[in-house]
Amino acid sequence: MIVIHGGVLIDPDHVDEVARAAVGFEAASRAEAGCVEYQLSWRVGPSASLRLLEIWEDEASYLAHTEAAHTKEWSSYVSGAAAGPPAFTRYDVEG
Repeated sequence: MIVIHGGVLIDPDHVDEVARAAVGFEAASRAEAGCVEYQLSWRVGPSASLRLLEIWEDEASYLAHTEAAHTKEWSSYVSGAAAGPPAFTRYDVEG
């Protein structure tokens, strides 16, 4: 299993539009083959930090997700709304 966790600070002027767009992206990601879990959420606190938790059955499923058109579009979109660079950690889980 592959687990990705992390987040990105969103420019306060873009929080509402990112929140609306996240609903569709999250649903599309959850519908992908091999997706065990996909969650986008906001960190509690004064900064607008969009948090990500994704879990994939295997490497092939994860790689297919990273190459999907909706993933590339989302990544580009969020980069334009970000207030800083993203930070993600990958965990490979066995068992």
